[in-house]
Amino acid sequence: MSRDSEFIDYMRAFEASTKHVGTCTACQNDQPCDAGQPIHTEFIARQNAWNKRIRAERKQL
Repeated sequence: MSRDSEFIDYMRAFEASTKHVGTCTACQNDQPCDAGQPIHTEFIARQNAWNKRIRAERKQL
């Protein structure tokens, strides 16, 4: 996966998570609802992958 594709996927997951929290009263205070859990899990996984990639690139410099 290219760096750009990975970042775009990360931002899409962020947007989906943010939109869900903004419209779901059950997903407040870090307590995701059943529908929100996979959305938030996807965002966290993409965020972790992105951060790992950035740290690895910085080590190469």
